[in-house]
Amino acid sequence: MDQSHARAIEALQPFIHLATSSTAASPRFVANLITNAIDNPNTYVFAELLDTPAVQSLRNPDTPAEFQPYRTLLEIFAWGTWDDYQKTPNLPPLTPPQTLKLRLLTLLTLSATTTPPLTYPNLMTALSITAPSDLESLITTAIYANLIIARLAPASNPPAVHITAVAPLRDVNPALALPAMIARLSSWESRCGHVIGDLEAEIARIRSDAVASRARHAAHNDLFQRTMAGFTADLPAAAAAASSSSAAATGATVEGGPAKGSRLPWSKGGGSGGGGSWFGAGGNKREFSADDLDVDDGYGEAGGEGEGSAPSSQMDVDEGAGSSRLSAGARHAKRILGRKT
Repeated sequence: MDQSHARAIEALQPFIHLATSSTAASPRFVANLITNAIDNPNTYVFAELLDTPAVQSLRNPDTPAEFQPYRTLLEIFAWGTWDDYQKTPNLPPLTPPQTLKLRLLTLLTLSATTTPPLTYPNLMTALSITAPSDLESLITTAIYANLIIARLAPASNPPAVHITAVAPLRDVNPALALPAMIARLSSWESRCGHVIGDLEAEIARIRSDAVASRARHAAHNDLFQRTMAGFTADLPAAAAAASSSSAAATGATVEGGPAKGSRLPWSKGGGSGGGGSWFGAGGNKREFSADDLDVDDGYGEAGGEGEGSAPSSQMDVDEGAGSSRLSAGARHAKRILGRKT
C-alpha cells in the first residue's frame, strides 16, 4: 500500500513541474493542466499541485468565470467525494476516466470512514451506481489497482464488501482536518503534562526520602562514634582498678615485685637473702632438702635405718672407700632417698 502512494506522488511530479516553471501561466493553461492531472490513471493525490501559485491564482477576481471552477474541481479530487461533486454547482463535466477515478477515490474515503462491512445498497447510493454488477466491477478495479484489499460477499444478506486494507491516497482537507488534529494534539499535550507532573512529584518524593535516609544514617553514625569515644575513655580507669584488685588479692604491690616478708613456696627462710632462696645468690639445686617442704621422707620418726638411730633427712654421703660409718648393706640408702617402704 505504501508503494501505491509513492507511485502516485511520482506520477504527479510532471504536472507540478509544469505549474511551477511557468512564470505567467494563463488561466486556460492552468485549467488544462488540472484536467490532464486528474485524467492520468496513476495520479491519486493532488495536494502539492493544489498548493502551487499557478493553481492558487485561479482565485483572483480577474480570472474568467469559466476557469475558476477548476480549482474547486481539483479540491474535490484531492479530499472530496462523489457526493460533493454532485452537490457543487457550476463544476466542469467529467470524462469517463475522471468519473471512474472520482468514484475510486470516494470508495477509499468510505472504506476508511465507514464501519465495516460496506453493504451493496450503501455503496451504490454513495457512488450513484444502479447495477450491482457495476459496483462489483468498480471494486475489482480498485483491488487490482492496489487501492484496497477486499473480499466480495454477494451471497450474504445483505450483500457486502469486506475491506481489510486501504491505501493512504487521500489528501487532508485543512479546513476540516486541522481543527480536529489540533484538538487531538491539545488533548495529548494535556495528558503528557499530567504525566510529567506525576513524574516530577515522584522524583521530588524520592529525593526527599534520600535526604531523610542520609540524615538518619548520619545521626546513627554520630551516636555510634560518641558511644565508642566514651567507652574508650573508660578503659584506662577500669584497667587500673582491675590491676589493683589483682595485686591486692595476691599480696603484691602494683609497682614492685613480691612484698617484703611474703613467703613463697620456694623460699627457704622467708627472706630475700642469699642463703635462704632456692635460686638465691650462692645457692644451687643441691641444697634442696626434704625438710624445706616438710615432706615425709619415708623413714618415720626415727628417720634412720634402725630403731635407735637419730632422725635425719639428709642424704648420706659416701666418704670414701673403707669408711666405717656405712656398712656394705646400708650403701643403698643414699640411692632411695624419699622412697617409702
